[in-house]
This record gives sequence, structure tokens and C-alpha cells, in this order.
Amino acid sequence: MVKINALKLLGILCGSCLWTFCIGEDYGFQLLFTSINDELEDAEIRFERKLPVWLKGTLVRNGFGRFEMGERHFMHSFDAFAKLSSWRFNGNKTAYFSTKFIQSSFYNESVATNDIAPYLLFEGVLPPFGSYDKLKALVRGIDNMNVNVYKFFNEKENISEYVALNDFWKIYQISPRDLSTRAAIVPQVGEYLLGGQLGFLDLLSSAHPLPEPGTNNHITFLSSVSLLPFWSSNAINLIRIKSAHDREVIARWDVDRVPYMHSFSVTENYAILFASPFYVNVVRMLQKAEPFECLDWYPDHKTTVYIVNLKTGELKTMTTVNVFTMHHVNAYERKGKIIVDLSAYPSPEFVKSLQMKILFDPAKRNAFDAHALLKRFRINLEKNKINYVDREPKTKIPYTVNLDMPTINENYRARRYCFVYGIVLKKDNINLSHISIVKRDMCRKGRDKALFMKYHYPSEAWFVPNPRQKSEDDGVLLVPILDGVRQKSYLAIINPKTMKIINRSYLPIVVPFSLHGRFFDEII
Repeated sequence: MVKINALKLLGILCGSCLWTFCIGEDYGFQLLFTSINDELEDAEIRFERKLPVWLKGTLVRNGFGRFEMGERHFMHSFDAFAKLSSWRFNGNKTAYFSTKFIQSSFYNESVATNDIAPYLLFEGVLPPFGSYDKLKALVRGIDNMNVNVYKFFNEKENISEYVALNDFWKIYQISPRDLSTRAAIVPQVGEYLLGGQLGFLDLLSSAHPLPEPGTNNHITFLSSVSLLPFWSSNAINLIRIKSAHDREVIARWDVDRVPYMHSFSVTENYAILFASPFYVNVVRMLQKAEPFECLDWYPDHKTTVYIVNLKTGELKTMTTVNVFTMHHVNAYERKGKIIVDLSAYPSPEFVKSLQMKILFDPAKRNAFDAHALLKRFRINLEKNKINYVDREPKTKIPYTVNLDMPTINENYRARRYCFVYGIVLKKDNINLSHISIVKRDMCRKGRDKALFMKYHYPSEAWFVPNPRQKSEDDGVLLVPILDGVRQKSYLAIINPKTMKIINRSYLPIVVPFSLHGRFFDEII
């Protein structure tokens, strides 16, 4: 009897319809960026072993679901129609999986017309929109919340509000229990924001709001782009979120040019924003109506750092080395200084490289630099000085410093912490699809760990702490992974201490690449 292992069998099948997914070292990789139109609600899934009895709640993740509609397709992966996925744990061996598209106006109109509707996108579409539709898209703005999910607590009504977000001011309220879409929300913040002042475009914000320590509030920012630069200045607003609808301005300051910022940091007393020299080009925005194509990068300019006192609104401004970051890791105050950790890139080119035509071309996707680098900055407010802490990585696994999509034990948010979890693309510096899940120790050497499985493609790892937590890394990591050989997705449960899979459950449906998510322990 001749035995053929799975990989060899898949290689034989590559001569047939599976050829698309059988290129070189990347079995099944393209499924991460392939439309999955099916939706499910409360499909029972079983894990290989018994789950921890304390693991109760719901993991909700946001990301990509559909990459085309009718004859048009998106040029950039970040424009894919938003699709939520959830895993609901009730304290035994079974769990319940759901996945649904966010019923945004953008999605519903596109389905109704069997065409991508003209709304503002990260990049363009093919075939391209005409001039009228581009103008229409600019007026309508972004309506595709495919980046993150979050919970705000409304003290006035004593309820939790769950929302889906992108890097724009508009949000969608969702139900984490059944993933239904409830309502679109455009929060109001005083008379001089959101159309109250002629000539301003108030839309750029963050998909990563952060809790304000000691309160039930959250912090975010809102950039106000002046459409009449000869008449009025651009501005950045630091915002306190009191509920999905209720916001207040902590501080507002003028800027010559509006920078693109995806995330920021918060400590006990301060918000810290790194404004990389990656600026909105207003004239080009009005012409092209494609945000990422309307940003100018200045590699020789320094990065401006804004530090805002959360209590008083007092602003301090500093400059540091040129750096581009998508994701801050954490920040905290210690001995009169602020420590800020972030995942940085040499330039925004990495984001540009996530276009669909590049991701589907093995040679092109393997050619670009996909590595981030963990960087630490130390801010001395008394001396009005910021230093980049340039230190050699002390680890036996050098690539752990190249992680992005960072997550931590959220109980250590705005506190001194040690462990950050993330994914490293191109961990061998050859194949983009060689993705490792890593644990980086920011305190001591010798405790870094990594998990890599060939032909398995993980998304962001979310840490769920053990309620009886005895150490910072006492809990589990929940990681959606695509098994490229079996062409199936599964949820892996990883022991953060060992970074080994201790349990898994395959799903009845493929889950394309998801960006961010959260675990809500109150949703059972």
C-alpha cells in the first residue's frame, strides 16, 4: 500500500482547480484574501480537549469578508467589506461560532446594486470610479468599519455599548451576541466640530481608543483638516469618550499639516501621540478622493510627539527620530518619566504593499520589507526631552523584535508590564507567508518564545487572563489560524507561558484575514 502525505497529495492536486492555492511555500495563503460570502449564527464547534472552566465570554474579531462586488474589485486589502466573527464560550468543551457582514450603508447599497458603491476608500477600485462618483465618495466619507471592535460604558444609562471602528470618526453599533448591526453613529462634540466650522473636514480618528485610567471613559483623537488652508489652520483634538454618542474635547491645537495616525498611547495622566511626517495632501484629496494616495511621506523629517495632560488639557510638544508606526504597544509612567513602546517601520511603504495585486503575486509579496521593529522611547517632561532607547535585543530568537499587531494582558494597560504578543511576517526573511506568533519580554532576556507552523497563517493573538491570575502571562492566547493544507480555519488556544497550542477547534467556514478584536467576558 502506497502512503502519500497531505502535502504530497496537495502537490498532485495542484494540476487541477486547486492550483490557485498551491504556489511554492504558500499552500492556501490566498484564502486569507478570498471572499467568503457565507454567514453563520451560533454554529456549534467542538474543541479537541476540555476547555478551562474559567474561559467564559465571547471573542469578537473584525476584518475582511469580501473583496469584490459585481464587476468591480478593491485594489487594496484594507478596503474589503467588513465581516465580524465570534467565538462564544460558556464554560464547557463546546463553543458557538458566528460570522456576519456589518450591514453598513456601504455594504447594503453595494449588494443592492451588485457593484461597489461610491464611498471613500483606502485606495481605489477597478474598474475605477468616474469623477462624479469620486466626488460623491468624498462627500459621503468612510462607511466600512472593518478594523476593530470595542466596548464603551454609558454611565448615564448604565449600559455597555459595542461598536465597530475604522480610522474614521463614524462608527457602527453592533450586538456582540448575534453580530447584528444596530445603527450608524456620528458622535457630536461641541459646536465647532463636525461641520460646525465652515471649511473643515472632521473625519480622521483612531480604531484603537484606549481606556482612561481610573474612569469608565475612553480616549481617542479627531483630526480636523482645513479645506481652506489660506483661511484657517488644521487642528488635532484629543477627545474623551463618555459613550458611543457622548464625547468631549480635552484639548485642541493647531497644526500646519494633519498627520495620519492609527493609534496612540495613554498613561495614568497623559495621552501620547506620535505624529509621523506622513501628511494629508488636501489638494490631492479633493482631486483623487483616495486617502492613502493623498498622503505625503517625508523620510528626512523628524517625528512630532504630542503629550497631553488628561486632567488639564495642557500640551507639550517634542520631536524625535523619523519613525512610522501603526501600532503602539503600551505606555506607563515610572520615576517621573513616561515609557512608550511601539511597533515601527522605516516608512509607510509596508502598508502600500498590502495591495491585492501584490498579495496574490508570490514574487512581489516576498520582495517587500515586511518587518516592524519594537522601539522604546523615554520622555522626560521636566527637561522637555524625549530619547529613543537604542538597545540591542537580548534574545535567542532575534525576530521577536519584528512583531506587529501587538497585544498585551489588558490588566497591565498603562502600567509597567513585561510581555507583548504579536505576529511576525516573513520570519525567515524569505517568504511573507512564513508567519510566527511570538512573545517578547520587554523586561528580562531569555524569556522570548515563538510558535511557527509551516502552511499555517495566524492573525492577531488576543490574551485572556485567568481570573485567578498569579502572573502577567497566566491565561490563554486565542488565535484564529488558517490551515493552508486543509484549507480550513481554526481557533487555536495557546499557553502563553510555553507558546504551544493546547487546544483547537476547526470551523465550518474559512475566516479571511482579521485585523483586531477583543474578548468580552460578560457576553456568554
